[in-house]
Amino acid sequence: MIASGWDIGGVHLKQARLLATPEGRRLDWRLRPFEIWREPGRLAVELARLEPAGPLAVTLTAELSDVFPDRGAGVRAVLDAVTTARGRDDFAVLDVEGRLLSCAAARETPHAVASANWVAPATVAARRLPEGLVVDVGSTTTDIVPFRGGRPAPAGRTDRERLATGELVYTGVLRTPPAALAETVSLPGGPCRTIPEHFTQMADAYLLLGRLREEEYTVATPDGRGRSRSECAARLGRLVGADPGEIGDEALVVIARFLMERQVDRIAAALRAVAPAPRSPAVVCGAGRFVAEAAARRAGLPAVPIEELLPGYGPGWGTAAPAAALALLAAGAA
Repeated sequence: MIASGWDIGGVHLKQARLLATPEGRRLDWRLRPFEIWREPGRLAVELARLEPAGPLAVTLTAELSDVFPDRGAGVRAVLDAVTTARGRDDFAVLDVEGRLLSCAAARETPHAVASANWVAPATVAARRLPEGLVVDVGSTTTDIVPFRGGRPAPAGRTDRERLATGELVYTGVLRTPPAALAETVSLPGGPCRTIPEHFTQMADAYLLLGRLREEEYTVATPDGRGRSRSECAARLGRLVGADPGEIGDEALVVIARFLMERQVDRIAAALRAVAPAPRSPAVVCGAGRFVAEAAARRAGLPAVPIEELLPGYGPGWGTAAPAAALALLAAGAA
């Protein structure tokens, strides 16, 4: 292993490793579901399962979890967990300016490293294209990061600033409540208001549409049941207060398609507002890459998978783009 990057989120822990093989360098990655608010004291144990040996750089968004009283406390708790998992604090931490700080420096400036994971893929993309934007659709949020002149060029750097500018859109392919996307949906008898309860989430809609496999449904289900098609249908039916037998499978698929369209609309609107130029390339990545590609097309932007910018490192690593880009940056390979 040449270097490793960790992206420590509130519901997933992602690791990417840059490896030297007889065929050349390649990136591999893996994801561990872990909801930090349920057992924050177990974070170090979970991180230890990511093989913490070797050169390491980390980035984090888990500090936003409401299990912590504020972001500073959250950052320090996460850094403490990394130190415990690793057995020492000789790792780097990405800040919002793209610098790799020491653990000690990050502890002194926690707000500089909070929610900075968007910087890594934008830095990699900026070094390979004259201008454009990264579109990373994840389980919970969408990061839209413009870049030009060899570096990221966001209008905002904190979550609050990025929400205001449209560079952070709080919508994702797994955990987003469908009622946040549509107050009404169409049923055979006409429009129906949706129920803003935690009955279902977008992962149910995308599994019904065949856009996600069961193994890609990597977050807890709202009802604690399984991730089969029938179980997803039952949850999505509750969005309109119905069992699947009442409205039929076809109606549920229509609802799921409508919800996807509303999510694509929302991201496309942000892309039009953020794009540096009318035909800027959109570098797409994340668990919801298919949504990022659809939103880019709707916004009139060419979509470029992030792996195409670094051919030869293997397929699929864009699913964990911040961790993978961070491993490349830590190794000086980006």
